[in-house]
Amino acid sequence: MRILILGATGILGQPVTRSLIDKGHRVRVLTRSVKKTCRIFGNTVEIIEGSAVDRDSVRTALAGCGAVHINLTQEAELTATQHVVDQAAGNSLERITYVSATTACEENRWFEMVEVKMRTEEILRRSGIAHTVFCPTWVMEVLHNFIHGDRAAMIIGRKPPALHFFAAADFGRMVSTAYEDDWTLGKRLFIHGPEGITLPDALERIIKTCQPELKLMRLKLWQARLIARLTGREGLNYITRLID
Repeated sequence: MRILILGATGILGQPVTRSLIDKGHRVRVLTRSVKKTCRIFGNTVEIIEGSAVDRDSVRTALAGCGAVHINLTQEAELTATQHVVDQAAGNSLERITYVSATTACEENRWFEMVEVKMRTEEILRRSGIAHTVFCPTWVMEVLHNFIHGDRAAMIIGRKPPALHFFAAADFGRMVSTAYEDDWTLGKRLFIHGPEGITLPDALERIIKTCQPELKLMRLKLWQARLIARLTGREGLNYITRLID
């Protein structure tokens, strides 16, 4: 099967792409940065330059593809999914896989990320196209985003929840395996690791194991929010809202 990947170069996109290639699928990537995509995947994928939020780019990339895997940021996933569904009628599209989130449920729709993912899932259900929705919790590789130079920033919330971290490579194998069996169609599959651990504890473990020389900075939630506001770091602001 030729599979189009939207969001192939991200933390979860890369292992999915590689695992699909290993399974023998022909993978096409729609990307804004051909140079970056070539650096990551070499000549193992077919590359189409364009944007997932551009209707014409999606139409061009979708031609001849039997499936689409959507793993995009909050800013792009809703629009891109609508483009895919709109273009499906004139193509040979058989199925869509989409990366949502464990927290995507009605009671959490007040949070804009959840609202976007719930609306995206609704588009898929209404489309009539066979699809599988993956609802992962936190991927272990995201912990490296808290490390900057020789320091690691740990954000201490009031009641940090226990998260069931999983490995990106395992997720890639799960998605590619889903393409081998139709039992996954129409389902929301929740991806959890085996052990519940808070974000601060996970960061402490990875530093102790992998980079014990790092200096650990412990920030209270209000301190992290202040830094995010003063520096304009939207990613940090996003993390603080998830932890709260």
